[in-house]
Amino acid sequence: IVDKALWDEAHALLQINGRVRSASSRGKVDFLLKGLLTGPDGRALSPWHTTKANGRTYRYYLSTRDIHEGRGTSGLPRLPAAELEVAVVGQLRQLLRAPEMIEAMIPQAIALDPTLDEAQVTVAMTQVDRVWEQLFPAEQPRLVPLPVARVIVPPVGLVGKFSIST
Repeated sequence: IVDKALWDEAHALLQINGRVRSASSRGKVDFLLKGLLTGPDGRALSPWHTTKANGRTYRYYLSTRDIHEGRGTSGLPRLPAAELEVAVVGQLRQLLRAPEMIEAMIPQAIALDPTLDEAQVTVAMTQVDRVWEQLFPAEQPRLVPLPVARVIVPPVGLVGKFSIST
């Protein structure tokens, strides 16, 4: 979708400005799925973090039910944020590469940019993994809510398949 010259120019600028961006986000704890997660009971999962004496930060998602009614009332464990985010993004990547999703995206992409054709959109959608890996971490939380309305975490936590509403 983006020509090679523009892509290279953007990456050159990002290399120069990357240190400035990372320095400005110090002290902020990012949660990729903030505002998108619910438990099987429909109640939200909230981002939570703690910083130990050694300076290491641990990120979790907790059921709001556990926060308000007491630990363990939701039936969900404290979910490690990194593991949950990797699992959900992995499933989202599969959904975006699915033939029915690609078929649905083609007319929308062409409507946004009439210079595109079906083959270009198909190639772009099948390469979603490569594009995702090249995004800055600050860009990922901005993009995830675009195709995702809600993620329901199964009662077994990280073991089951997530229900992703698009």
